[in-house]
Amino acid sequence: MAYRPYKVMRDDKDVEHQGYGKRKVRIFGFRSGRAWKMIPAMLYYAFAAFIVISSAYGEVAHYKYEPMDVVLTVLRYIFLTVMLYSPLIFLSEFKYRDNLPLFRKRDVKLSIIGIIIVITFCYFMINTNIYVMSKTWKTSRDQYAKQVQIELDEKMKQQKRLEEASKNKTTKTEVTTVTGTKK
Repeated sequence: MAYRPYKVMRDDKDVEHQGYGKRKVRIFGFRSGRAWKMIPAMLYYAFAAFIVISSAYGEVAHYKYEPMDVVLTVLRYIFLTVMLYSPLIFLSEFKYRDNLPLFRKRDVKLSIIGIIIVITFCYFMINTNIYVMSKTWKTSRDQYAKQVQIELDEKMKQQKRLEEASKNKTTKTEVTTVTGTKK
């Protein structure tokens, strides 16, 4: 079977009467033009971008890398991006969708199965990627995790001290109001 780019397997008349031209790409969540669908889609895409950017920044800022770790990190974030944006990539009306086995028929059940397979594969690749990182990266990750845990423990102790101090002040105030004497 030869590769046929831009093969259209359905009639595009329904696309034209909805106000879309034949050449326009309809992104998942924005295809119908309804606000109640576009707002959650926009929030999801923005949240996914925030997750990818903040996790990449946090990792680059605090971990140490060897040259191969850089390549593996880039691959991990590519898989994370594909995993988070799989509805956008595979359910939008891009021309390559007609060549994807589970997505070309535009059947809901097959599309859900396809998204589950893509997300599972990307999750597997992200976790496999973590296991093959160098000892330098693993050591810096563990040190940073310990540092964060120590900081959280110190904040918890400080919070407990403040709570105890406020309880002691409240108890002393109650004692002085009941007895009528000041210390």
